[in-house]
Amino acid sequence: MVRLYGIPGCGPCEIVKMFLAQQGIPFEFVNARQDEAAARKMAELVGSPTAGVVLEWEGRTEVIRGVSPARLHAWLAQYRQGQG
Repeated sequence: MVRLYGIPGCGPCEIVKMFLAQQGIPFEFVNARQDEAAARKMAELVGSPTAGVVLEWEGRTEVIRGVSPARLHAWLAQYRQGQG
């Protein structure tokens, strides 16, 4: 299960949610506006909840700034490699 940290309505967050769903990857969206620990994590890793998204899975953490198809597919390859 992937945990996606972000805020509702954030463009990059919505794109990553759609991408994960399209790829059939189970995920949990963690709302940094309602979860103080998530807000702290995002502040530490990306500076603010609107500066990027944070993905966590199997003890790994990936910060994605500048969401793009190439960046998402690079993450997907890394994710799938760990699933093998």
